[in-house]
Amino acid sequence: MVASLHFPSVAKTLGLSPRRGEVFQALARVLDYRPAPEVPHHARVAALATRVAAGLGNVDPRTTLYAALVHDIGMPPDEKPWSCVSPEDQANDAAVRAHPLVGAQTLAAVPGLVEVAQIVLDHHEWANGHGYPRGKSGDEIPPAAQALRFADTCDLVLREQTSPELVAFVHAVVGRAGPQVGRAVMDAGLAVLGEEHLYTLLLSPEDVAVLLASSLERHAARDVVVTEPELTGLLGLFGHVADERPSDKVGHSRRVANLTVLVAMAMGLGEEETALAKWAALVHDVGVVAVTKALLDRPGLLAAEELADVRQRIARVQDFLGPVRGLEEVARVASAHEERYDGSGTPDGLAGSAIPPGARILSVCHAFDALTSHRPYREARDVGLAVDILVRGSGALFDPEVVSAAVPVFLIAQPREEPVEIAP
Repeated sequence: MVASLHFPSVAKTLGLSPRRGEVFQALARVLDYRPAPEVPHHARVAALATRVAAGLGNVDPRTTLYAALVHDIGMPPDEKPWSCVSPEDQANDAAVRAHPLVGAQTLAAVPGLVEVAQIVLDHHEWANGHGYPRGKSGDEIPPAAQALRFADTCDLVLREQTSPELVAFVHAVVGRAGPQVGRAVMDAGLAVLGEEHLYTLLLSPEDVAVLLASSLERHAARDVVVTEPELTGLLGLFGHVADERPSDKVGHSRRVANLTVLVAMAMGLGEEETALAKWAALVHDVGVVAVTKALLDRPGLLAAEELADVRQRIARVQDFLGPVRGLEEVARVASAHEERYDGSGTPDGLAGSAIPPGARILSVCHAFDALTSHRPYREARDVGLAVDILVRGSGALFDPEVVSAAVPVFLIAQPREEPVEIAP
């Protein structure tokens, strides 16, 4: 858990009113990131599932849209997306079979997302009872989850087909989805696939982006985040995805967020700046998805040019969160956490007071947690040594005022396996 602050006053001062749909869309960008351009899995599934849900009439398209945008959040990180692997191979992998349960558990921890979590939990159940994780069947499976199942199957067929022929595509979808969804969902799905020009639009990243934007505008344009706990929870999902990618960083973003709040309080920052720094801490490492897992898990030290490239990529928070209206400042502060006090950092070479205050605090807290955590190339440093390293970097890598305020905090707040909640 991460500290809660008084959201209405903070939101009013900072001008925050992020649209919930845009936050989910940004999270889908993180989940869909691949080095080579391709049609994004979550975006295409969301565009289709929302249309199927709307056609059913008794299903909330907005909740289905949100669930579809994050439905694979529980999937173990891998260079090759499991959306490209056959259902048979998926069913033989224990981690993959568990991913709907893991994803639902992750989402349900965020205020207001229980219904989204329920759809994610059931999106691999089959109408004939041969799905997973619980072997539900027929009407036991919510229609929204079936709509997501149909759209997910469409995406798999599109990735398998070498020739984009509509008739062959529809025939393959009927064969695959027939055992998976009920008659009503199948009929609604086929009606959607029969819409003029839709099939062609599903084949390119640019057109899928247009389809998704249309769904967001129609079903989620006025849906905004209204509580601080929900915003904190939603941004925590970005940290969760980022921390799952390397093999040794689970909990890193939450720990850094907690330390950032403590140091900001020690420095006497106002509630607004403290909240901004906390939210930036939760998303600061999201750019790690742009780094190959093999490089992140390499046991040896990285070459200087490799390290510089990794830092540059990790600082690319703007690529993922920048388009979310209302979170521009959060993205700006998070992107600056790899800047250095002497101007030698990335991505913009900012120095001294040109670096946002929250980013200067975040930089020190990030470094402390990294130093006191195990890495493939070294064991965790003890707190005393970590503090000594930070002090030696004061004035060059780190803001001296931040280091002075942070050291007593770090000496008291020993690193923990699980972050503790800080009282509001």
